[in-house]
Amino acid sequence: MPEFSAIKTAHLVWEEGSPRNTDFDDRYFASEGGLEETSYVFIGQNRLSERMALAPSFTVAETGFGTGLNFLATLDTWVRCAPADAQLNFISVELNPLSKADLERALSAWPLLADYAHALLQVYPPAMPGYHRVLLQEGRVSLTLMLGDAVHMFSQLEASVDAWFLDGFAPSKNPGMWTEALFRQVSRLSRPGATFATFTAAGHVRRALESVGFTVSKFEGFGRKREMLCGEMRQPLVSTSAAPWYSPPSPISRESRQAVVVGAGVAGMVMAHTLADRGWNVTVCERAAQIAQEASGNPAGIVLPRLTLDMNLEAQFYVSAFLTAARFYGRLQKRFPAFQWRARGVLQLLDEARTRRIGALGLPTEVVEVLDQAAAQHIVGLSCASGGLFFPSGGWLDPRLLCTLLREDAAPRITLRTACNVQRLEHINGEWRLIDDTGETIAHAPVVVLANGYSANRFDLCRWLPLTPVRGQLSYLPVTETSSRLKVAVCYEGYVIPGEGGRHYVGATYDTRDLSLAVRRADHEHNLSALRMRLPDFTAVDAGGLDGRVALRTSTEDHLPCIGPVPDERYYLEHYADLSDGKPANLYPPAAYHPGLFVSVGHGSRGLTSSWLAAEMIAAQIDGGVAPVPRDMAQMLHPGRFLVRRLKRNE
Repeated sequence: MPEFSAIKTAHLVWEEGSPRNTDFDDRYFASEGGLEETSYVFIGQNRLSERMALAPSFTVAETGFGTGLNFLATLDTWVRCAPADAQLNFISVELNPLSKADLERALSAWPLLADYAHALLQVYPPAMPGYHRVLLQEGRVSLTLMLGDAVHMFSQLEASVDAWFLDGFAPSKNPGMWTEALFRQVSRLSRPGATFATFTAAGHVRRALESVGFTVSKFEGFGRKREMLCGEMRQPLVSTSAAPWYSPPSPISRESRQAVVVGAGVAGMVMAHTLADRGWNVTVCERAAQIAQEASGNPAGIVLPRLTLDMNLEAQFYVSAFLTAARFYGRLQKRFPAFQWRARGVLQLLDEARTRRIGALGLPTEVVEVLDQAAAQHIVGLSCASGGLFFPSGGWLDPRLLCTLLREDAAPRITLRTACNVQRLEHINGEWRLIDDTGETIAHAPVVVLANGYSANRFDLCRWLPLTPVRGQLSYLPVTETSSRLKVAVCYEGYVIPGEGGRHYVGATYDTRDLSLAVRRADHEHNLSALRMRLPDFTAVDAGGLDGRVALRTSTEDHLPCIGPVPDERYYLEHYADLSDGKPANLYPPAAYHPGLFVSVGHGSRGLTSSWLAAEMIAAQIDGGVAPVPRDMAQMLHPGRFLVRRLKRNE
């Protein structure tokens, strides 16, 4: 994985209403005829109108997002031509994205696309390295915008592309976007029969495209450009996986859109809602009498990312998950005003040295602001022991209400079955059967997602998963005149949430040895002590008179969630038994999985943040769609990582 590097937005000058990138001395589009050029070169030469009319799902990829004009023109074509239930996936890459203000100014040149431009601006991501998945048109359009070096970003992508827009700045201005290394990735990601179009007719571009499997033809160019290139993929290149034990599972047939989710907490209901949004009918099986009864039954929870001093892959996952979750909560609140997503920001108190080092990473202020002690106290409304990191789009919510509204929002595609205790799973004739303790079949479907926390490894097929229950006690603290000034949620070794209904929620203990669900005075004292150390305006309270709640969260041995397909343990032990010998990866076969079986577990105390991206990852694996995270991130979270580590250690 390359070292983390901050993204710099594009430097522009404006010439007669057209933006020019000063770093590459090239225009994004002509002040006259820009939309017409996009329609002729990319929409027309890829034959998108007729192809989209016949496709239930269509994927376009682009080398250079720029102003987003190509995306909006493609979206307009798709809306006019595609079936009403079709799905559009658009993938693009950008090393130096436009600022939101520059993007808005650039797109104002196209009044015919104003509605689409407004929708894009509403979800346009901050300049944070990595993958950004945003949804438009009620979820029927996904835009995967990858911010970073094009070759690296595409090398990490899992997708099957139908049409390519090769649209970097001119080869003479930006040769890095026209290399054989990039075209090899273009070939790898192409379906047989995939098309491409590009405004250039440069000879080295034509030869490079032919060398990776495209047939290439010259056509009359647009405007002053005499010629352009377009073509079709004959035979895509097949790359050798560096980690075949993490190879993606085979997609599930689209003919049967039936799935079962086990567990009706946050992870399970988010998973069910995500599948329902994609047209699946989902049965949710919950052993308790109601939804959200374990850790998801807490009255409040905080949504924020986890940053590290080097912004390693784990931190990048949590930032991506955080941005994904915040967007979904914002969408849900628009549908259900009673949801009360409190997106007022979250402050994480840190010592000065850590705060300064994270500030030096150059992360966008839309994600995090670095505050000294005085600024932190102004944001919080109370005295703080230190400064820290402020996440302006963070917030808090009621997980119980979230689970209820997710079911309501996706009705009638979600069927909830409570008080049903799944004891075992059986795969018969291409279907999973969920059997209860009496031997009766509770539900059946070709796809099952286990989102039932530490209970997932009760099933024989998942018994090897190292899932650990973790006891956490929450304290309910009465609001006082002083504490009522708390304006945002604050995290430290614990956390406190601004008062509502006369209470602050203060948490939470972390205990893997004692799993009692009894509320204890000693744990209240622990929570209150940590609170007063960081926010000294909170006065001493008799812990013996406090109410609270105890729940069991689920952790893993590396404290990261398990997200993805469930490996066939016997196959791994047989085919990867000698991983400790250091043999080349290309000598091993691809992974084998229990078909249609997935897990989303081990989210710990961050499920409100991580469950949405986890669900998007699994949904893409089920459908064979565009992965919302880079390959190395998916491998970091892959359930099979625990088997692979054991085998590499020769255990």
